[in-house]
Amino acid sequence: MRLLKSLEENSGVTNSAWLWLIGISIFSATETILHHHLAWTQWSEMGIPIRAQLIMAIFSKVLRVKDSKETGDKPEAINLISHDTLSFSKFTAVNYLFPFLCIKFLFVILFLLRLLGWQSTVIAVLATIGTAPVHTKVLKHERAAKNKLTVARDKKTKAVTEAMQALRQIKFSALERQWEECIESCRQEEMSLMRRAFIAINIRSVWKVASPFIVAAAAICSYAYTQNEVSSSIIFTMIELLPQIQGTLGTVPTVLQDYYSARSNARRIEKYLKTPEMKRILDVSPTGCVSFRDAHIAWPSDQKQGKQGIEEKQEKDEKKASLPERFELHGLNVEFPRGELSVIRGETGSGKSLVLAAILGEVDILSGHIEIPSLNEKFGFVSQTPWLQNATIKDNILFGSALDETKYRKVLKACVLETDLAALTKGDETHIGLRGVKLSGGQRARVSLARALYSNAQTLVLDDIFSALDAHVSSEIFKALTGELSHGRTRILATHHVSLCLPHAKIVVQIKNNTMSSSLNPDMIEASLDIVEPEIAIETSLSTKEEPKKCASDKSKVKMTKSESDWESCRSYFRAAGGVRFATIYILGLLGKQLTTTLTTWILSHINSRRSKIGMYDPENIEVGNNLWYYLYMYLLGCLSAVILEFLLNMHIFSGSLRASQTLFRTMTSNVIRMPLLWLDNTPLGAILRRFTVETRQIDDNLLETLSNFANCLVKLVIVGCIGIQRSLFTGCLIAALLFWCFQVSKGYVKARNPVKRGESEGNAEILEYFTTAAAGVSTIRAFGVVDKFIDQMHSRIDDLSIARRHFWIFNRWLGLQISLMGIILSSGTGFVLLSSKTVFDASLVGFSLTFSMGFSHATFTAVNNFGMLESYMNAAMGIISYSKLKAEEQGGNEVPTNWPSQGEVEVNQLNISYSPDLPLILKDISFTVGAGQRIGIVGRTGAGKSSLTLALLRLINPRSGSILIDGIDISMIKLQSLRSKIAFIPQDPVLFSGTVRSNLDYFQEVPKDQLNEALRHVKLLSGEGSKGLFTLDSPISAGGANISQGQRQLLCLARILIRDPKIVILDEATSAVDNETDSWIQDTIRTQFNGTFIVVAHRLRTIACFDKVIVIDDGRIEEIGSPAELLRAKGLFYDLVQKSQDKEFVTNSALK
Repeated sequence: MRLLKSLEENSGVTNSAWLWLIGISIFSATETILHHHLAWTQWSEMGIPIRAQLIMAIFSKVLRVKDSKETGDKPEAINLISHDTLSFSKFTAVNYLFPFLCIKFLFVILFLLRLLGWQSTVIAVLATIGTAPVHTKVLKHERAAKNKLTVARDKKTKAVTEAMQALRQIKFSALERQWEECIESCRQEEMSLMRRAFIAINIRSVWKVASPFIVAAAAICSYAYTQNEVSSSIIFTMIELLPQIQGTLGTVPTVLQDYYSARSNARRIEKYLKTPEMKRILDVSPTGCVSFRDAHIAWPSDQKQGKQGIEEKQEKDEKKASLPERFELHGLNVEFPRGELSVIRGETGSGKSLVLAAILGEVDILSGHIEIPSLNEKFGFVSQTPWLQNATIKDNILFGSALDETKYRKVLKACVLETDLAALTKGDETHIGLRGVKLSGGQRARVSLARALYSNAQTLVLDDIFSALDAHVSSEIFKALTGELSHGRTRILATHHVSLCLPHAKIVVQIKNNTMSSSLNPDMIEASLDIVEPEIAIETSLSTKEEPKKCASDKSKVKMTKSESDWESCRSYFRAAGGVRFATIYILGLLGKQLTTTLTTWILSHINSRRSKIGMYDPENIEVGNNLWYYLYMYLLGCLSAVILEFLLNMHIFSGSLRASQTLFRTMTSNVIRMPLLWLDNTPLGAILRRFTVETRQIDDNLLETLSNFANCLVKLVIVGCIGIQRSLFTGCLIAALLFWCFQVSKGYVKARNPVKRGESEGNAEILEYFTTAAAGVSTIRAFGVVDKFIDQMHSRIDDLSIARRHFWIFNRWLGLQISLMGIILSSGTGFVLLSSKTVFDASLVGFSLTFSMGFSHATFTAVNNFGMLESYMNAAMGIISYSKLKAEEQGGNEVPTNWPSQGEVEVNQLNISYSPDLPLILKDISFTVGAGQRIGIVGRTGAGKSSLTLALLRLINPRSGSILIDGIDISMIKLQSLRSKIAFIPQDPVLFSGTVRSNLDYFQEVPKDQLNEALRHVKLLSGEGSKGLFTLDSPISAGGANISQGQRQLLCLARILIRDPKIVILDEATSAVDNETDSWIQDTIRTQFNGTFIVVAHRLRTIACFDKVIVIDDGRIEEIGSPAELLRAKGLFYDLVQKSQDKEFVTNSALK
């Protein structure tokens, strides 16, 4: 103000003008340095450390929280780490703004009082305050819309996650279209709420543009009316100060919104940290044995334990009477001998795993007592579904223990892992992937057992370790349980294979009717085996070598479709957004908005260029006054035009963003859900989910907005350059030099920022992966007593993330400081040029030029920052576009009759199959015929090609040559949906979907209730009516069927087949996790209730003893084929298998009768 006033009061440039220019430069530089230092300090000393502490607190809680079966998956903890901690830490880093803004507001008011006088200041403040409630109300609506949007996004994420995790089952059941519609429905709900949220955001954005115009217009008009004059020193100083008031008061609602958001984050975190923890409410055994004393136990819930917990449970059950009670065991009395082998047996779903969990302290003890050797007892635990880390095989076995080479080698030998490691290129240094995905089921079980044997735990708790192993390996593993490595250890084993363990078992515990009984006398144990024990898998009896799970080579992996160039990806995105028409309208609108905004400031400078007094009531100054008000009206019109253009441009950007997001998401969903199995097996689930969640959200919310901000700043810089060149060639040269300097600085910033952001992204991913892995295996972690080691490892990961974040903010503040100093140099240089000019100029010219030159640094910093973010968001868009261009399975083909297949005849002719062209054949010259209604068993060692053959029947693997005909029709010529929907297939590890038993049995709600109940009754799962089952049609099922046992999942899938009554059924060891009595029941049910063709990959020889035909596969070829009786008489491979089986007599009698 002083600079402009000195120019107005003097005919030339005085020393005071130079002093004021120097003062402006010095104070601007000082303020810039302090601002960036303060921002860096707040993030480095507050924001980053606080987030690290919160993540650690949540992770530590996860390792102590109850592993409840009631609610299934709990994604809220992941959301707390990924979102709430970041949001809360952001507020702690910027909370200094509130007191700072209050102080700043007081100083601005003092300056305005001196500048405008109290009347105009009051009007300006009142106008500012008047705009604040509107801003606050808009923020309130925006917050409400975003909260609803968050709920919708969580719903979509849950649907996508469940679909991606169950994608194999979806393909097996031909449910791609139904799940695509389900995800699309969730997406449409999200889009609808996105529209509402954006309307609120747009109104806030427009109001943010409009409110400074309103306040400035009110102040200028009131000042003109009261003072009867307007000068450049007043106008341009006012232009700089009024936004300070507006920005201060406008920022207060934003700060308050951040405060309320942070408070909400804090409450969510606090609520989770207060959830019940799993505490070992166990007693110390005086005998050093594990024992139960009249114990009443149940799977853990979110209720308290003991009497109060029972009362709360009863109150909850009264409210939810339609839902079944959680599973409980009562009256448990047993003492497991110390240092001996104890066996727990029972039917599928009887509660064996619950007893083992009780020993670990992982259940609710409703009454009675459970005793263990010591309160700090560590257990070597092997769960029914092995839990492994995404690390090397060696790291999984050591599990944080020091390496004892001799003991380690003994463990590898005892667990029959030496052959497997020899087949792997890196041996025990091979990374096994998330949840051990690169290993076979048997290998995962043996690595998990090796971890227990290597540990120093004196008590081994083993849950059904033989179900995934073949006969030879099972025999070797049992030797490990009774040999040197297990000597003196208490071993408690839950299994269906009691006969295998009987010679060395000290005690056998029977669980039946929700209670237990035990036998110590060997004769009583023998007599208690009133049912035939399950036959152990027979695959490796043909070959003692169990081959590791085969994966495609790197060359054979199905690659993501890569765009010809990044530019092509950009074009694809903009075509989805609206193409040339969208871009043209946007560019014209952006130019119009910026030119209009520039015009309003030019009009203010033009008012004063007349150098006139305003004397509106002086008849001699009527012409001048009318001329002044003409420009004021033009100024108001320009302000209104800028606001309207802002609104329309924002709406145009959002509509394009919405179109692009919808198109790309729909195409990506359709492609991914129909991708070949090979692609699914070789693409990490985390990478797929990231495309559907994080990267989709980035292009939804940020991509076009960031691009718009970047383009907006570029146009501003062009305008600044044009104004500088128009005023002085020297100023234009200075702008060009600064832009070159800025380009060099920005290039260095982007070069340094990319690895830092990559490190931050990888750090976040590692923390989330480690978090989810630990959460999935929390029972194992607590059993082994390695909670502290996991906490230390999480500390290391958090430190890596914090280092990356600190470096990011160092670079960010360095960039801000460099560009701010450039802006100060430009402003000072512009002022120097104007003051040094010998041409006649007025103060309005100086004010106009300085105003725009001061905007240089902000525009440049925003442009560079947005460019960095734009690069990240465009990478996200490219990833989604690459998924949108994936080559999915060929869906087309000929239509088939509605009743196809009517007979169920299958003919395979000279079939040759490999997973990819550059891999060896896995099936070689396979030919056989299955007559209508026949039952065919397939046996063979691991890796022989049994499962590959079943996949080929569903066209999940395409043959290199040969054909498969069903009822005389080549399956390669018909529509894929028609084929898979007509054939029922149950894999060994079936997946259920979240919902109820009814929704899993009848996807389309078309089957009567009585028929559904009858199907449950046939598989012994129906609750009541004298049945042993525990389910009703309304019983809840968690995602993946996580709240029920694997055997119960298999039985529910079998019930679904009974309802569908297809002509062809393929079972891939679909009863491997059920007890033998249940398996016999199922076989009888199939014989009496089903008349179609059965193709069964055999797990138990007794299962196929009465089948019409048996196919023996070895090394991808059919070695034997014929009826069981024919193969027994031939005394070939099948005969050898029978002779080595524990069911030799049963199989022989059944086949030859």
